[in-house]
Amino acid sequence: MESYPIEVVPNAGDVHMACFISVKNAPDLKERLQAQDKSLTFAMVESNLIMDVVQLLVAATRAAKDNDTKKLSTQSLSSEIIYNLSPTKNIAESLKRFGITEDTTSLIAVKIGGDPIEVMEDMSKTVDGILVSFSKLDQEKDIKRLRQYYKIDPKVTEDKDILNWIIGAMAMKNVQ
Repeated sequence: MESYPIEVVPNAGDVHMACFISVKNAPDLKERLQAQDKSLTFAMVESNLIMDVVQLLVAATRAAKDNDTKKLSTQSLSSEIIYNLSPTKNIAESLKRFGITEDTTSLIAVKIGGDPIEVMEDMSKTVDGILVSFSKLDQEKDIKRLRQYYKIDPKVTEDKDILNWIIGAMAMKNVQ
């Protein structure tokens, strides 16, 4: 698990993230999410749609800021993180695209705040999968879907340029 401070909202606590592969209980997790199970205290993101941890940090920082100012667009901090990954304002579409599905085999768990040891225990107890380093993201990413969702110009080929495009698209959805 990796933890990062949210400098623009210091009272929110750190962003904690853990990457899991070989996830076996995705159907159960998806069912619990749909039932709005309050015991699920962290977001679960499709790992193959994440280019870099920075993408998650941008989404989590925005969610923490919106939570701090009581301006969440969704019903929870966890769903707000997923919503903020999307370049569109359609909440249902955002959750469908970037949240987990019954077929998910790798995911990233993201939580804002809390004691790192307790957060890691909760994530490990909840997700039936193998905890791996974020360096595995390079092997997981689905460039075709990322290009489709973020409308990335075919001429953009370098990973850092693709990431910049993604971050820009995420930021632009909040510009009126």
